This record gives sequence, C-alpha cells and structure tokens, in this order.
Amino acid sequence: MVDWDDLRHFLAIHRGGTLARAASTLGINATTVSRRLAALEERVHARLFDRTPEGYTLTGAGHDLLYRAERMEAEALALEREVLGADQRLAGSVRVTATEMIGTRFIMPHVPQFRARHPEIAIELESSNRNVSLTRREADIALRLARPHEENVITRRLAPIPVALYAAPDYLSTRGVPIDAESSLAGHELLLFAATRAFRVENAWFEPRLAGARITLRSDSVSAIFAAAVAGAGIALLPRAAADREPGLARIPTLTVPEPRVIWQTVHADLQKNARVRAVLDFLTEILSPDGNGNGPA
Repeated sequence: MVDWDDLRHFLAIHRGGTLARAASTLGINATTVSRRLAALEERVHARLFDRTPEGYTLTGAGHDLLYRAERMEAEALALEREVLGADQRLAGSVRVTATEMIGTRFIMPHVPQFRARHPEIAIELESSNRNVSLTRREADIALRLARPHEENVITRRLAPIPVALYAAPDYLSTRGVPIDAESSLAGHELLLFAATRAFRVENAWFEPRLAGARITLRSDSVSAIFAAAVAGAGIALLPRAAADREPGLARIPTLTVPEPRVIWQTVHADLQKNARVRAVLDFLTEILSPDGNGNGPA
C-alpha cells in the first residue's frame, strides 16, 4: 500500500523541482526526502522522476501518479481544514503571510496588544511576496496587495495604502527640496521600486519626472527602500502611514500621487470559524482598517 506521507514528499519534489526545495517546503533535510522518494519508487516498482541538471522532472509513471496524489492531498487537506474549522480553543498557532512592510510597520507594533488579549495564541508571520495556497494550508491567513482569486476563500478589503514622496531632512538640507516635484526631480538621487509588474503603477508615476535625476537604488523590498531613504540615500515613494510617523523622513509635497494599493485579507472558508483564526482576523481588521480602533495605514 502506498503511504500518504511518501506521496507528500513526491508532491513536494514535483512542485519544488529539486530535493533541496522540497526539503525546505517540508521542513526536513534533503537526505530524508531522497530516502522517502526511493522508498516510494520501490513500492510502486517504477521510476517517478528523471534526474536532470535542471532538476527533477516527472516520468510517465510520475505523471500517472500525480493526479491520484493530488486527489489524496485534496481530501486530506479538506479533512484537516474541517477539523480545524471546528476548533473553538483560543490557543495554538496561526500562520499569517504578509509583505515585509505590512508585517514590520503595520502589524508588529501591535503584537503586545494582541498577546495581552490572547496569551495562548502564537502568530507565525511569513514576510513574503509569494502567492501562497490557502487550500494547501501554506498559510491560514494571507494579507496581499492584489486581490486573490483562489477558490473557496473569503476575501475582505481592509484598507488603502496612500503613498507620497519622502527624503531624510539631512538629504534635503544638502541637496535642496525639489522646486516642483510634481513636474521634475532633476538633480536628485532617486530610490525606485524594482522594474517589475508588481510595481508598475508606482514606476509609471515616476517616469515623467526622471529626466535629469539619478536612480541610485532599485529594490522589490519596500522596507529596504524605506531604510535607504531614512539613511539619506535619496527620494522615495513610501507609505504615508509609516513615513509620516518616522522622524527621519520629511514629506515632499506633490499635486498627484500614484493610486493607493489596497490590503486584502484572505482566509479559507473552512477555517474562518476556527476560534484562534477568528481572533487573529479580528485583530488584523482592527489594526489595519480605517474604521477599526488601531492606526490603520489609510
């Protein structure tokens, strides 16, 4: 009989492409993953992967097994979610995934408040931009800046994140405040987001103002750009909720700003009534929503 635990390893290798990535996903070492794969291949009397320089790719037998393995996974996860959804204990861990900026600037300052309210609940925060699967329980709650489209999830719009131009006071005293930042940032050092689709709105706003300016940094980490601006490296677009509270930054006025991003909160429908998940959902709504009692980003 095929062991479901072996199939978990099989799926992790298929999705990761290498033993190392599969091991990272499963939280074990690559040697164990290799051993479990060997045991599975011996049990089914077939080689399931071709080992290539680019990674592990499914053989014909592997493709045949994949469909059944995914069906077993779906049933196992559905059972797990059903059991967890009925758990009414305000104790245990809740896995939250959020961008680094949301995690560090908007959530972490309120953690002591949450701990005082729910001392038996531990929040496990993954700071990442990757799209996780709530169906596969890669997280219990996801906070994202684009609306998710996964099936069987409950999504709520929490808050917009207005942005504005900022620089360190020391930078502005040395380089001067832009005469008309709405039209031009000529003569200044700029800290821009990575040239990727994820930041197309912000980068498009910067585009007509770049002539005569120098781009000294690009990053896909808003936290990194924030830190560089505080250090005096140049002018950056930053979330007002965080930058307005930072004494090491001064806002540079403009007539227009990029369209604000929106924080979307998502939870799988099967978990929304779990007591500890519900407590974290309510906490996040409270601190992130403009109509909550916390200092939301709007």
